[in-house]
Amino acid sequence: MSERLRFDGIDFWRGIVLCTIFIDHLPGNIFENFTPRNYGFSDAAEAFVFLSGVSLALAYGTHFEPSERVQTLRALARRSLKLYGVHVGLSLAAIAIFVIGADWGNRPDLLMAHGRDVVLKEPVVGTLGLFLLGHQLGYFNILPLYLVLIACVPLMLWLAMIDRRLMLACSAALYAATRLWGWDLPSWPDQGIWFFNPLAWQLLMAIGIAVGLGLRKGETIPTTRPLMWTAGVIVAAAAFVVTNGFGISHGVREAVQGSLDLTKTEFGLGRLVHFLALGYLVYGLRWTQSLREFPAYRPLTLLGRHSLWVFAILSLLSAVGQVLMEAFQHAAWFDVLFVAGGLAVIYAATRLIDTKPARRPAPALLEPRLRA
Repeated sequence: MSERLRFDGIDFWRGIVLCTIFIDHLPGNIFENFTPRNYGFSDAAEAFVFLSGVSLALAYGTHFEPSERVQTLRALARRSLKLYGVHVGLSLAAIAIFVIGADWGNRPDLLMAHGRDVVLKEPVVGTLGLFLLGHQLGYFNILPLYLVLIACVPLMLWLAMIDRRLMLACSAALYAATRLWGWDLPSWPDQGIWFFNPLAWQLLMAIGIAVGLGLRKGETIPTTRPLMWTAGVIVAAAAFVVTNGFGISHGVREAVQGSLDLTKTEFGLGRLVHFLALGYLVYGLRWTQSLREFPAYRPLTLLGRHSLWVFAILSLLSAVGQVLMEAFQHAAWFDVLFVAGGLAVIYAATRLIDTKPARRPAPALLEPRLRA
């Protein structure tokens, strides 16, 4: 963010989100059982989008006046081009990794999963689909969502200049229309829709931008005991459902989840409510402040500060890990070595990338006041 305000607490949580994504992108490893998605309705995707909205508001929220608007639009355009290049490069690299892995491990089935077969069966059309964002590989589909959401940021900031409540109302209206009439973005060349529907997920980006604009002005989020208790009940109830009554009452998850609107593609309301409740608890309980002395705080903050390049590295490492785990029988020791080694490589690479000192944290984000 150069000279713009930076909250290191946001970078810290984004670092945690990135590590979680790395673990969840290695399906079947032992650490996967302990990531947040196993204990609630939302997961790292919600945190990724929300924190992106907060960060964009902090970076550009006060730079959308008419005199600075063109410069801000150019900055967002450059950011989008970088994201697009990274996405396409990662997708092509992933195809290469799985082709090499399939040949090396004699596992042709590796080429058939998560949309890889589309590119390999029809290289020209499939590759064109990748470049046009119409075709997205499994585990490589969140950056296209982010690209579309960044395209919405100028309109969101313009509405927020009038009134943040107007921005949120317009975003909520688009979300409601999307859910009501089934609007989505189509896939191509295969028929279908995007895994993450940007027309629905933009609501969470708008909420993040609203929060970020408030933080930019030094505002604090009111934390009252009734709201804290309500958020706690929501988070606890979600954990009870997802874990089948913490392992005591089997069948609860299957019986309840179908009626809670938890679709990930369309960003179900159950996911939104759970994430907002969880975020409110994290904020109200001052977890960021409490974890500041945690030894991993600074390393995680560093990862979050360079989120795009960390995401690129972890995506490639996770593709390599998927090949190894699918091609060979893996044991717990392999999971430990690969996850620990992968995180060490990510951190070492980020240390090499990092050239700027961290900004001092702003107290408004870290010290909420609890009201009766």
